[in-house]
Amino acid sequence: MKPPLSATGRTLMDRWLLPNSTILQGACLLVAFTVILTFFFFVSEMPVPLKHDMVEAYAWGMEFQLGYHQHPPFWAWLCGLWFAIFPVTAFSFALLSATNAAVGLWGTWVLTGELIKNPEQRLTARALPLLTPFFTFYAFKFDANTIFISLWPWTLLFFYRASERHNRRATLYFGLLCGLCFLSKYYILLPLSGCGLAALASENGRNWLRSRQPWIAAAVIILVTSPHLWWLTQNQATPLAYLHSKLNWPWAEILHRFFMASFGLLGMVSVVIGVMVAVCLGARGPRAQHTPITAAQTRWVAFVTFTPIVLTLAFSIALRTPVTSEMMIGVVPLLPLLILQATGTCPPRPLARTTINLVAIGSFALVIGAPIFMYWRPHTKRWAKQAPFEEVALTGTRLWQEHVKAPLVYVSGSEPYTNLATFYSPAHPHSFPRHDLSYALWVTPEKIRQHGLLSLCLDGDTECFDGANRYATPQTIRIPLALAHHFGHYTGRMYNYTFIITPPAVP
Repeated sequence: MKPPLSATGRTLMDRWLLPNSTILQGACLLVAFTVILTFFFFVSEMPVPLKHDMVEAYAWGMEFQLGYHQHPPFWAWLCGLWFAIFPVTAFSFALLSATNAAVGLWGTWVLTGELIKNPEQRLTARALPLLTPFFTFYAFKFDANTIFISLWPWTLLFFYRASERHNRRATLYFGLLCGLCFLSKYYILLPLSGCGLAALASENGRNWLRSRQPWIAAAVIILVTSPHLWWLTQNQATPLAYLHSKLNWPWAEILHRFFMASFGLLGMVSVVIGVMVAVCLGARGPRAQHTPITAAQTRWVAFVTFTPIVLTLAFSIALRTPVTSEMMIGVVPLLPLLILQATGTCPPRPLARTTINLVAIGSFALVIGAPIFMYWRPHTKRWAKQAPFEEVALTGTRLWQEHVKAPLVYVSGSEPYTNLATFYSPAHPHSFPRHDLSYALWVTPEKIRQHGLLSLCLDGDTECFDGANRYATPQTIRIPLALAHHFGHYTGRMYNYTFIITPPAVP
């Protein structure tokens, strides 16, 4: 039987953001995580254009509106601020996604450090999230769901300090972060229900609820969200109309999404479960004297973790609205901790060593695997069907410059070409999705007449052609072209397009 770790023997592992480690050590770990993830995202995604949700964040972020037709604005604001500083490139987007994940991982580490006292168990709990795709693979798609990867762990941290420790400053921060979460997606109301149940299940939490502090947090939330709430009243609450359009889907689709989301979330923690079972059954080291967290803390963590999962799945059935596991990845950062807690008094030292080794191997695999994955993707049948989004944007910009002396200001077209053209075009024009003014409140017919419009219509898309015709003038030019996506010496399928150029009206 091996003795407990001495102060000297624990040094190497303790440097993984344990309480006695320095800020510099923690910062170095987060920087290393960000660098590795940025490299993996950028290299592995080189053969394909950016995902639609990401360029949508960029297109919306250009406008800095108080709201948008589908979602509240905060995540788009962040994207807009990011690209006001960094160049508009795929690498910058990879860095944004990795930074978003690193901020959330940092918050999870801090919260875990406050919950767990045993050094080895704390180290394991902090490393386990890196064995899930929560902070890695799924983090690349920066959108209204993945923004919670960074926001929600810090919201939980300040909620814990506010409700369990009655820290008044934490109450203010909790209110601020709740407001920012609400400004990102209304879905946050489901995870916040878990906070309410966690407070009710704790004596400290019930005392907090009876104090003035929750009212102070509510006041901060209202203050933060009031501009958006005002915007809703002035714009027919278009995000709520969008939510309504997602109701009453066919039962076959709802049940399919329900089970895919359920088993998808289970699959995301399968590695964590496997590590726990293998180590606990095979390790011969001394058992831990206590489980990682107390029974009261277990109830707290269980409520804030399982409530959004249960409510998400329940609302999917009750409202017949589609659900995906991606919706929940940002609000369950403590799920690996609950799995660790379920192992009871598993030998902590072998568990910590195994987890850290797997994280190190996984990090190395990301670096080595990125170029391999990049090389493999163009050889797949799916890649051969990849639409030439970037090529369409560049060609449309070139044609506009050849036929119009004025700069390119507005672009529309078939979905999702509009927002992709906004990102990939060197002119970075304003997005005008579907030629529909309700989708782009920053566009008016007067602005279209003043600056003109480039429409990128995929052949057969009658909606796009009809929309372009509404803004056409006698000077409108229509240019049919066939384009394919290229990466290196690989060429995908050819697609037929019509580039519709409506020049500015002559004053």
